[in-house]
Amino acid sequence: NNKTSRALRYNSLMSSPTAATPTTTPSSKCAVCQKEATKLCGRCRLVHYCCVEHQRSHWKCHKKSCNDQYQADQYTLHKREFDRIIQTYKLNTPEKSEEIANMLTSGDAGKKVTAPEFAVKFGMKTEEAVVFLEWVNIGVKFKEQAIDVAKKSGFGGR
Repeated sequence: NNKTSRALRYNSLMSSPTAATPTTTPSSKCAVCQKEATKLCGRCRLVHYCCVEHQRSHWKCHKKSCNDQYQADQYTLHKREFDRIIQTYKLNTPEKSEEIANMLTSGDAGKKVTAPEFAVKFGMKTEEAVVFLEWVNIGVKFKEQAIDVAKKSGFGGR
């Protein structure tokens, strides 16, 4: 089912980069020796190896692209989960959007909304509140950076 495959994909992304795992496509070539490969990088699952020793020896070369792919996959997984949370708890209605905005912008200047508080307010699991709030923070940081760039470029008054 979809939930299981999503969990398996997430777990595979979290696995150690030194743990080569068998692939289902044995026609792939080893990134080191070009021989038949039966293992994949345990993290990005994109690069093939014939043995763990070749994976380890190739790690310095592969690390940057593996980390980039891993980050992109994490972004995609978190975005999907954020979208699922919005749909599940109907957080995209004008009323809920207003409640969320008020909760996140009111209160003491130094006091942030906690995930447990948010979870209770909107009837969700604390873990879901963590994902939601982290994604909101990413959006806020992106907007702040975009505004800074615009100001430095001479755009955006104020």
